[in-house]
Amino acid sequence: HLVENVLAYAQLERGRPGGREEDVSLEEILGRVRERLAERSGLSLEIEENGQTNSPHVKVDTSAVEQILFNLVDNACKYAASGEDKLIVLKQGLENGLAEISVRDFGPGISLDESKQLFQPFTKSAHEAAKTAPGVGLGLSLSQRLARGMGGDLKLDEFDNDGACFILTLPQNGS
Repeated sequence: HLVENVLAYAQLERGRPGGREEDVSLEEILGRVRERLAERSGLSLEIEENGQTNSPHVKVDTSAVEQILFNLVDNACKYAASGEDKLIVLKQGLENGLAEISVRDFGPGISLDESKQLFQPFTKSAHEAAKTAPGVGLGLSLSQRLARGMGGDLKLDEFDNDGACFILTLPQNGS
């Protein structure tokens, strides 16, 4: 997974766009990756229904969205494994005209200091990497860049104090 992230990041650095775009609902995307995410997570994975009659449609590079989701779930597994509630919740829906997928865990959360550099590439020092969960500090930076390349964004929900919640927003497909 780390190698995939490094290669994808290098491709973005060279200015090469990602894969092909596809018109798809968020529900379809989550359905495609549900089983692989559950196998990978090691924690309980729950995908909540959005409570809306239709799942938002987006025109995105689905492989990029999948890579973002895998990065978020991998991080949740690494950092929330010590939490009491061993659960990761994915939820899709529509908020302020944007399609959203949130990935939430119930681990220790992210401090204000940590949140300031979350999306900076390679911010983990060798010392930090040795003392914390595995990784080099590339997944969130890559994920945010992939999201922005599709006209969306990836942010930390700073108002969620019960674990960590990341929100991937994508523009709705207007067609």
